[in-house]
Amino acid sequence: MSSDPSAVHRKPRQPVELKTLFNAWGRMLRGHSPLLSVEITRECPLHCPGCYAYEPMHLGGGITLRQVHDLHGDPLIGRVLDLIRSHRPVQVSFVGGEPLVRHRELSRILPAVSDMGVYSLVVTSAVIPFPREWNAIPKVRVAVSIDGLKPSTMRAEHRRPTNAFSRTCRGAKLM
Repeated sequence: MSSDPSAVHRKPRQPVELKTLFNAWGRMLRGHSPLLSVEITRECPLHCPGCYAYEPMHLGGGITLRQVHDLHGDPLIGRVLDLIRSHRPVQVSFVGGEPLVRHRELSRILPAVSDMGVYSLVVTSAVIPFPREWNAIPKVRVAVSIDGLKPSTMRAEHRRPTNAFSRTCRGAKLM
């Protein structure tokens, strides 16, 4: 817990509106999922030897991530926006690989998703700087994925490369 007594009373940067919560609740009662997760790329600059994304069952079986072809540019943007229009989630999470590999596409996708009234969460390892202009887009949040609070935790079972912890910490400080 923070030693700053005012930290308890701070409002979130972009609070969720009550009508959004009721909308999500209503959609769930009608059998829809309020969440959508989009693996926007399989590319990642870390090349972690133990990456979960390359496990045989990561995509549900039948096909592996190595067999999937990444989309880029306009085809990726169109496909993602079509998915969001089709599923009508309350929030979409952009994961990868490292989603910031597709920062050019995300810089076009995120404002469009916000205009649809959908919240976005970009989950990153922070090894690629994230565009600061994203802070001005309503309903957009960025989360840093970290396996632990010590370098040894991130190295457990050779899950991450040796320098991953320091790169993630350095990137997170720039956010």
